[in-house]
Amino acid sequence: MATSFVLKVNGIEMTMQTARVVAHDILELAEKSGAIPGKPEDYILQGDKGQYGWDNWVDLEEDNCFITIRNQPTPVA
Repeated sequence: MATSFVLKVNGIEMTMQTARVVAHDILELAEKSGAIPGKPEDYILQGDKGQYGWDNWVDLEEDNCFITIRNQPTPVA
């Protein structure tokens, strides 16, 4: 039986199949789920245990609730 791991990004709940994932996999899933505007590579994850950049590993058994932070300057009109 496949286990899935529940996580939240910006309040949007989603699931992943493995507990240990790379941050960009979470960001790409967040984009598909409508949790972030724009491109996933423009963000880092902020969780209870710290910040996760594009290539950082995340253990969803330890940290599974995130907000996203832009890693680029916000465009100004």
